[in-house]
Amino acid sequence: MTVTCKFANSLDEVWAVLCDPDFRVERSIALGELSAECDIEEDDDTAKVHMVREVVRELPSVLAKIFSSKQTLEFEESWQRSKKGWEGTLVIDVRNQPVELTAKISLLETSDGCEYSVSHRCKAKIPLVGGKVEKFILSQTDTGALDELNYLKKKLA
Repeated sequence: MTVTCKFANSLDEVWAVLCDPDFRVERSIALGELSAECDIEEDDDTAKVHMVREVVRELPSVLAKIFSSKQTLEFEESWQRSKKGWEGTLVIDVRNQPVELTAKISLLETSDGCEYSVSHRCKAKIPLVGGKVEKFILSQTDTGALDELNYLKKKLA
């Protein structure tokens, strides 16, 4: 599934907030995460975002046997300027867990503002329950991305 959010704001306005590490930490804490830290390296054509976030998730019983409800997530975003805005990749490392989480991300100009889009992929290397784990993680990740984008939208309003 692809999560998208349209903004009436200009691409430059939205990009400026997305490249503010203080905003990203504030957003994580406001959305109930235990802790967050963020570093951003940016130049004219590229941006690298590194975040470490500590979260607590309510897990279905089948997953609670495998995973701790408290997780440390490490995010690496690599952005590249394109003709219509910014495009890139995201890798989320769920520390000490047999899960690979990646995404394609974009922030592209539209006729009336811009649109952020993220398409997550998950691979769980767990026999028998891998598919269930992947579905759960993707639903949590997509819901979290939507919450983050709605928070950004309120910030820009």
